[in-house]
Amino acid sequence: MNFKEVFQNEHVTRKFTNRKVPEKAIAEIIEQAQQSPSLLNSQPWRAYVLMGDALAKFKKASAENVDNKVKPNEDFASMLSLDWDTFPSSNMATMGASQSFFFRNKLNLFTEANKNMFNAPAIIFLTIPRNSPAWSVFDLGIFAQSIMLLAVNRGLGIMPAHSMVSYPDLVRKYTGIPEDEYVGMAIAVGYIDRNAEINDPVFIPKRVPFSKIYKVTK
Repeated sequence: MNFKEVFQNEHVTRKFTNRKVPEKAIAEIIEQAQQSPSLLNSQPWRAYVLMGDALAKFKKASAENVDNKVKPNEDFASMLSLDWDTFPSSNMATMGASQSFFFRNKLNLFTEANKNMFNAPAIIFLTIPRNSPAWSVFDLGIFAQSIMLLAVNRGLGIMPAHSMVSYPDLVRKYTGIPEDEYVGMAIAVGYIDRNAEINDPVFIPKRVPFSKIYKVTK
């Protein structure tokens, strides 16, 4: 694909097919993403991939936590504020991802997709050291975006989701991530199930008008 096609196709996938993604392809994507810029070339990120039996066990354990109403305890909650300003709060309330499902009486699809981790055949967990400045979170976001664009360019679907890092103790158990690293983000990758109702384009949330986010001073 050319870059415009890649960028326009970067929508989240809420259900993947059962087709497996070759580990080599994921490794190549992450290696290429290492070209991402970072503050003072600090490159604070690490990537841990779950596939196969390990992923199946992680999904099962996470679903049990959800069923048992175990409170999420994300690593970043101890590093960053969980409060939202009025501008993003308003955006989420009026055009957040769950709204399109809610207004079409399909919220159960949205909820189940999160619980089942989108039927993903692979999940990439991204970390930074616990001893990190706030800038490293920004760097991790750049690295994550690089991974997603590279995955889309290979014809894969992507899903960055908060729900997959809700229980970092489980993530560590199945990935081997050490305690001195924050489990920051997770990206599910796989092949898009184009027959799944939940992947219907009508559920793609709208964007804030450009005039609300852009200002130039000359």
